[in-house]
Amino acid sequence: MRNAVDYATWREAAEELDRRQGLDEWKQDETSDDYDWRLIRSRLRQIRQCRDESNVPRLIYHLRQGLHWNLGNIGNPQLYLRTRVGTKHLINEYVSEVCAALQELSQLDRSVFPNGDKLRFFHEVALSFGRSALMLSGGATLGLFHVGVVKALFREGILPTVLSGSSAGSVVAATVGTRANDELEDLLDPKNAYYHFWRVLPPSQMLRRRAIMDQDQLRRAIAENIKDLTFEEAYKLSGKVINITVSPAGVNQPPRLLNYLTFPYLYAREAVLASCAVPVLFPPVMLMTRDEHGERVPYMPLLKWNDGSLKSDLPTLRLRRLHNVNHFVVSQTNPHVLPFVSRREPGSKGLANSARDYAFTTVRHQAKSLINLARAAVPLGDLNKPLDTAASILDQDYRGNINIYPEVSLWRYANVTRNPDMDGVKRFILEGERATWPRLEMIRTQTMISQTLDQCVDRLERDHQSEKVLDMPKKPGLRVVRQRTQR
Repeated sequence: MRNAVDYATWREAAEELDRRQGLDEWKQDETSDDYDWRLIRSRLRQIRQCRDESNVPRLIYHLRQGLHWNLGNIGNPQLYLRTRVGTKHLINEYVSEVCAALQELSQLDRSVFPNGDKLRFFHEVALSFGRSALMLSGGATLGLFHVGVVKALFREGILPTVLSGSSAGSVVAATVGTRANDELEDLLDPKNAYYHFWRVLPPSQMLRRRAIMDQDQLRRAIAENIKDLTFEEAYKLSGKVINITVSPAGVNQPPRLLNYLTFPYLYAREAVLASCAVPVLFPPVMLMTRDEHGERVPYMPLLKWNDGSLKSDLPTLRLRRLHNVNHFVVSQTNPHVLPFVSRREPGSKGLANSARDYAFTTVRHQAKSLINLARAAVPLGDLNKPLDTAASILDQDYRGNINIYPEVSLWRYANVTRNPDMDGVKRFILEGERATWPRLEMIRTQTMISQTLDQCVDRLERDHQSEKVLDMPKKPGLRVVRQRTQR
């Protein structure tokens, strides 16, 4: 497992180690206190019986009312920590049976399941079930770790449709979200991307630009990796919903989540440039939009924006509201977060784990209370903005349902604002892949149903549009009417 350079090799070794340690017996045993195995077994039998008997109305009824995210607590992290690959066979069988039933229903003839009823059924079930999102944090050069995460998920066909990114994560999210699927494999090769984002300004220009790093170099690097598209154009091209967070450079403005729903005509490149504009390192950025004439113009010229991770590194609430997301896969590389975040998945048991969580939460809340007290009691003037940023950093939750982290080491921190050589790029990407491999089957099991629903809805909507085009009445041709001459 330590020597593996691809997932197939790693998985083969991990499965063999599970077998040698007798963990296959745990997988085959349906029972466990960590989930409602009786409910899952009952639901599995009902769905199989409906399919065996070709009882379509009953199958529709059972799926419409009984298909919910985390049914019976099958998303419990404890179920995925016992073995290195996979979980209980009962859970895998249930998820596979549900997906097969959904695919079967989506392909039924209109005489059995009318197309209008079919499309409404899948829309309602997809809305009820929810969907997953991949969230990529900030992290400067450490954000190359995200490339490995995306690479591992994409090659296994389980990369979520909804992607969010802040700062370094926005570069990766926008790079993926401005390309069609058939372009991604080549892009994930380190030789086909551009990784020189940093250039220190001469001291004379630092004072004039009020920044340490050259933003023109950052702009060039973004242009090399991200197509110059609006959020709406990117969505139509890739089918991916990219979300980029930016923080206001001034006051009286909340952080914004930029995507094809909230800001369809904004250009992704400037949004990424703003999200990467770490204060002190880079100056704030003006966003650009396409006007009603198709021209590139400033968006609200009086407003400027900077690093998205300062106030909204992981915008879970907005993703829930806008995209019906209720399951979050997080790749976290923020240098100021990694030393303090727990590596355990949420819900881990044990007195020591609970004590650590309590201590960390208490310290964080106390620090935030002291900052708020200082802001309210002392006229600090120019210090109000840094204190506001510090409070925002402390107030954020940096974890999701499934979390992927790099190892904390001096080498990583030494390279956080450096342009890595090709060996360094490959090392960052491989570390991202390696950190993702132990989570892949957990992600696959927890996202398979929502991805199947999305695929069915997309196919049915395309078929529906095609039928509408075919059913459109043809325009009557012009006919010259000649007046008869009377004899």
